[in-house]
Amino acid sequence: MITLWLLRITLLLHAALVVAQPILAGYFLSGEVDAMAWHGPIGSSLFLIATLQLVAALLYRWPGRGRLWPALVTLVLIVAELTQVTFGYAQNFAVHIPLGTTIVITVVWMTVWSFRQEVKQ
Repeated sequence: MITLWLLRITLLLHAALVVAQPILAGYFLSGEVDAMAWHGPIGSSLFLIATLQLVAALLYRWPGRGRLWPALVTLVLIVAELTQVTFGYAQNFAVHIPLGTTIVITVVWMTVWSFRQEVKQ
C-alpha cells in the first residue's frame, strides 16, 4: 500500500533528524561549538517534518484504511517538538533533555512499528 510507504519514508526522515539531535548536542558539550549551528536549525524545523508525517499518517488512515493512532501520536509530536524548541532556546535543560529523549524514543518506535506492518496488496 503506497500510503504505508509514504508514512515509512516520512518516519525515516523524522527519525534520522531526531537521532542526530542528541549526537550534535553531545558534540557541542564536548567542545565542538559549531555543532550548535546544526542542532538549532534542525530542531527548529522538526515540527515541519512532523507536519508532513501527519499528512502521511492521515493518508495511511484515509484512504489507506490503516490505523488512526499514528496520526494522533504525530499530533502530539508536533506539539512536543514546538515545546522542545521553546525550552531549548530558553536553555531550560530540565525540560529540554527529558522531552527530547521522549521525542527520540517515540519517533524511533513509530519507525520500527511501520516497518513491521505488512503491505496489503
